[in-house]
Amino acid sequence: MNTGPTDFAEVFARLAATQQREETTSLGGVNVRMVRVAGGGEGRWDSHSQSAETVVVWSGDFVVEFRDHTLTLSPGQCCVVPAGAEHRGTSRNGAEVVLFQQAA
Repeated sequence: MNTGPTDFAEVFARLAATQQREETTSLGGVNVRMVRVAGGGEGRWDSHSQSAETVVVWSGDFVVEFRDHTLTLSPGQCCVVPAGAEHRGTSRNGAEVVLFQQAA
């Protein structure tokens, strides 16, 4: 488990420099995924049966699509994907997002 600070700006800069998509760390029983989302294309449908997932947009534009509605998020905005809800994320121009989910 990580006991030091996590610097999102530093992580996203490192991911961009190395052309990597994501990095995950565990903080206090919560998995924190920092993800660079490419622009265009469609995300894959997903669901998490055991816990909700909090989505925070760090930069760019990000859309969280559910089966029955869609949320469009800008930097600094967030939403919660309830446990078991089918969803997918997309971005028109690219985004950096931080995802929080209870560790299994």
